[in-house]
Amino acid sequence: MDINFDLTTQDMSQEKRDLIKKILKVDDASIQDTLNKIAKASFLEYLSMITGTGMPNRADEIRQNRLLLLIQHYFGDNLPTESEISTIFQLTQSQSKTLLANTVSRFKNTLDASLVNTMKLVIESAEISDELYLVVINSDIVKDELNKLITQKQPTYKHITKRKGSASQFEISEDSYDLLSAELN
Repeated sequence: MDINFDLTTQDMSQEKRDLIKKILKVDDASIQDTLNKIAKASFLEYLSMITGTGMPNRADEIRQNRLLLLIQHYFGDNLPTESEISTIFQLTQSQSKTLLANTVSRFKNTLDASLVNTMKLVIESAEISDELYLVVINSDIVKDELNKLITQKQPTYKHITKRKGSASQFEISEDSYDLLSAELN
C-alpha cells in the first residue's frame, strides 16, 4: 500500500527543514528519504493504536515503542548511539542511555539482529596496537553488551576498557577480541 501526504509550508517551514537537516545530519538530497522513514515509524505507531493493540500507559513505554519503530525503520541495521537518541528525543545523555537499555531489554528478540550487527561493526573496526585491539564505541549499551558476551563465554577474560585519555576509544585484549570475533563471526 502506498500512502502519501503533502506538507504545507505552514507544516514544514524552511527554518524547520533546515533545523531537521542539521539535527539529523542530512543534506537536501536525502531529507525526503529520511522523513519518509520517520513518517513510516510514526504511522505504524498510530496504526497500532487504532487497530486495538493499544498504547502503553506509561511515558517510558511510549518512548520505548517509538525508539523501537525508529530503529526498525530509520536507523536500519544498527542501534543508535545515546547521542543520536538525545538529539531526536530531546533527552539528556543519561536519559537516553536508560531509554536505549530499557528498549533493548524489553524488545530483546526483536532488536537482537540490530544489536549483533552493531557489535560486529565495532569488532570489525578494531585496529591492533601493542598486543591490544583499539575500537571506538559511541554507546555504553554496546560496550556493556560486548562485555556481557565476554563474561558469559569466558568469565576469566578481560573486559573491554576505556583507553586512558580518550573519549570513546576502548581497548580489547587479544583473547577477548578473538572470542568476540568468533562469537560474532
